[in-house]
Amino acid sequence: MIQEHQIKILMLMYDLEKALSEMYVVFSELFPDHKVLWKILIREERAHAEAVRKLYKLTYEGQALFNEGAIKATAVRSVTEFIRGVCDNAKAGRCSEIQALVSTHDIEKSLLETALFKHFSVSPLFAEVLHVLHEGTNAHVKLSKGALGKARSKIERNKAR
Repeated sequence: MIQEHQIKILMLMYDLEKALSEMYVVFSELFPDHKVLWKILIREERAHAEAVRKLYKLTYEGQALFNEGAIKATAVRSVTEFIRGVCDNAKAGRCSEIQALVSTHDIEKSLLETALFKHFSVSPLFAEVLHVLHEGTNAHVKLSKGALGKARSKIERNKAR
């Protein structure tokens, strides 16, 4: 049976995914040179939020198990607040394109390293939900690293002129 603190963590994980998609919407408006990256990230973070919602439902119905391990609600809330702070700074003009890309890469990498979704056990019937979350985050790290590398190279080329 799912416990109250687990419900809270799952709801916060959903909020985290939504906050990421909102941050990428802001970045897409401010830094259109990377619109393809932002568009992919927005779409996939929205899909991740829905996958978390599905995992919550499956867990609540007893079709999945959530063993939160070391994940604490305060930690998930802190990451979400950090993301919202980055978003607020960007809206206020206190974020450059490079900073947006660095933040994107760092956040996605930390989510991959934390492996939030390894704490779920689902039947093979629902394994695709976990696969989408893990592989999507992995792809986000690679995409953001590539975009960051290109942006840094462009800066270096401009400095050399």
